[in-house]
Amino acid sequence: MNRTDGQQFATRKVSVVMCTYNGSGRHLREQMESILHQTYPLYEIVVQDDGSTDSTMALLAEFSARDSRVKVFSNESGRHGINANFYSAMRRATGDFIAISDQDDLWEPYKIEEQMRAIGDKMLCGGRSEPFSDDGSFVHVDPRRPNVTLLRMLCCAEIAGHTMLIRREMLERLPSDCAVVTNRCYDIVLSVMAAASDSLVYVDRVLVHQRRYASSATYTSDADSVPTASNAFHMLLWSVRHYRRVKHLAAPGYNEWEEFLLKLNAPTSVCREGVRFMRLMQSAGVGGWFRLTLFCLRHRNEIFHTRKSFAVSVVRALLFPFTSCWYQRFLILSKK
Repeated sequence: MNRTDGQQFATRKVSVVMCTYNGSGRHLREQMESILHQTYPLYEIVVQDDGSTDSTMALLAEFSARDSRVKVFSNESGRHGINANFYSAMRRATGDFIAISDQDDLWEPYKIEEQMRAIGDKMLCGGRSEPFSDDGSFVHVDPRRPNVTLLRMLCCAEIAGHTMLIRREMLERLPSDCAVVTNRCYDIVLSVMAAASDSLVYVDRVLVHQRRYASSATYTSDADSVPTASNAFHMLLWSVRHYRRVKHLAAPGYNEWEEFLLKLNAPTSVCREGVRFMRLMQSAGVGGWFRLTLFCLRHRNEIFHTRKSFAVSVVRALLFPFTSCWYQRFLILSKK
């Protein structure tokens, strides 16, 4: 890159958006420092607090006084919750690009620079997040490159929100009248939106160190999802046992994704296949089962996390009408 290109590259405005809640401990301070020390010049850092009852606002005021790029807001009308708070905070950003941040992670200094070089004309750039813990919480580092195709992300999240860099115009194009926008996490919605438009890029390099600790609002142990033979057997057994109930409970969610993709109206073949996938996931009876199985066989490299040998991938595709229940297990667990 020559000097002129470098100057144009650095003039693209990046807003960092962070949502906070009771984060006055050292975690928030460390994260703010890692953001302020980015190698790419940031345009602004928008921080929106969701009704903290500790000294979070005082800590943020300290950073705001120290650096004029730090703009602090507080929800005055009661707590919004994680999802609504992030959407609200992102709409306050005025940069051309928005980088999303959690309050307790650590960014590599090259995070934004690396993503700005990678994003090109795409809507969204994700990257690798490496978990760590300093309180003994379960941590598993998965070295495999995630599958960021649309069909995979309609099953489960593959790009963590706290690694995302998006174009601000995504918010204007988001069909906010769809139920899925309210009912699903913002990062999954944005990932699906970008993937459906074939406008997503992934940086396979550690950009964020995700702090895992039991008192975090989003913490859940994923020990049962570590790719081992015993976990695979447990997943299959659980899915078979709960198939009928999960199939019934999951249908409205698949219908919401179908509606969302149709409203996106993305002129891509992958979006059309996504709509078909969601319709097949709602289908019932032997005919519906057969059509879904054929679809999974044909698209097995897009549905599963990683590619396996031909024989293994075929078996996984044949079992998917059952094992897909595992991705919807929260529907059962939330009712207990």
